[in-house]
Amino acid sequence: MIDGLNKVKFCIALSSFLLLGQMPMALGQSPASDLESEFLMELLLDVDPQLDAGHTSIAPVTGGSFSGARLQGTVHSGGADWITQVSGHSSLDVRITLETEDGAIIYMTYKGVVARGDSGLYWRVTPVFNTASEEYDWLNHKVFVGKSKQIEGKVAYDIFEIL
Repeated sequence: MIDGLNKVKFCIALSSFLLLGQMPMALGQSPASDLESEFLMELLLDVDPQLDAGHTSIAPVTGGSFSGARLQGTVHSGGADWITQVSGHSSLDVRITLETEDGAIIYMTYKGVVARGDSGLYWRVTPVFNTASEEYDWLNHKVFVGKSKQIEGKVAYDIFEIL
């Protein structure tokens, strides 16, 4: 049994080891598994010039296309990207409608971050899909991540399914 004075000494000794890096800390643990992904599609958006609304700009989406091994089609006009300037980065809120080549309607939303860092532009999004189509119902139950890419005259992403 440890009395009060020995508890204090033990805590001081433990703190010293932790501060000096002599004991492994729980925060430095390795993950149990790797995060795996699979390419889903390329998304190309046509957008009109941004509308200035103060700290938030609105970029109307006027069309576009998407293509991948499991789905392809067009982007309907009428969506938009609400871009809010926050603490040195842009926060994205996008809502668009996709139509597959076989006529299924898919509502796609995504949040994202655009920030300039030491290694260039960091531009990532987290798409969410909603559809009533039985053929594409699997989209309703998955997690996706997108990374921007440069294609002149387009807002472009490669979208990946997280496995």
